[in-house]
Amino acid sequence: MKVKKENIAENLGIIDLLLLSSGFENRSKELSNFLIKSKIKNLIIFHLDDNYHLANKNKDEIVSKLNIKEIVEYPKNDAYATYNILFSCITKKIKNISKHKIKVVVDVTAFSREILLMLIKVLTNEIFQNKIELSLVHSPVDNYCENDILWLTKGVREIRPVFGYSGLMTPSKKLLLIVLNGFEDERTETIIDSFEPHALILGNPSLEGSINPNLKALVDEKYNKIKSKFLGILKKEIEFSCIDIQPTIDILMRVNDEFKDEYNIVISPLNNKTSTIAVAITAILQDDIQVSYASANQYNIIKQLSPTDYFLIYDVTSYLSPLSDVKLGVKKKV
Repeated sequence: MKVKKENIAENLGIIDLLLLSSGFENRSKELSNFLIKSKIKNLIIFHLDDNYHLANKNKDEIVSKLNIKEIVEYPKNDAYATYNILFSCITKKIKNISKHKIKVVVDVTAFSREILLMLIKVLTNEIFQNKIELSLVHSPVDNYCENDILWLTKGVREIRPVFGYSGLMTPSKKLLLIVLNGFEDERTETIIDSFEPHALILGNPSLEGSINPNLKALVDEKYNKIKSKFLGILKKEIEFSCIDIQPTIDILMRVNDEFKDEYNIVISPLNNKTSTIAVAITAILQDDIQVSYASANQYNIIKQLSPTDYFLIYDVTSYLSPLSDVKLGVKKKV
């Protein structure tokens, strides 16, 4: 759901627990600029311990704006430690809130895809069933420049399963890789080359599911470049949404039903936070699916991407009930 920025505080109402992160992009401050401090009962800001100067500066501004007392740092490239930090501090905070239903709001804008996936895994843990109302808020990018000057990341440091999303890999099955393509073609190529899948499914944002037509044109160019290189293993093409999570969940569930008997399925979400949320929910509902993440060597911290004039809000409370039969968390599998 799109909500104009000036209406976001009214739309969210009283927030029992706000979770947010600081990043090097100014977009990480957008939500804090529009919230009313008196309507937020508890806050936690998460911050990478080895971060860019700009991220530290943005953190200080957010902390000052919302008078945040709890700053939780997590380590770089240590998924096990990070997951347990997230799980421990969130569990402790929620247990100390004396309400039958606790309204939890997460600003997903500045979390990396990997941390966001782990955070959703924590918040959909069975211990929170029927206890929280969960809303995810995102400040999307309005546009990218339409030339080769723009780059978001360079190089790939490591490709790994996301903690809590290791899936069920059966040795007798072949490997099917699903990539939700975005703007980082180098990252995409490296992931596909690394997995050497027997079959590939490429996802491209639909026109109606794109933030704007200019973004659609740019991502189509990137998509066609990847498609032409890997035609030999391309099994299927799908469209997904960068605005709404449900269409992406639906198509991924259908793909899983179609191919799960023949293939081990790995998904790599390489587009925006909206499609990453959809991948998280899909992989939690179908926990034989593995979700993979490729950490970048370098981020472009100079180019500040302009945000839209609205926030995207996802009420994922309705997805929590079906998850009650799925055993989640660190004890099940890594």
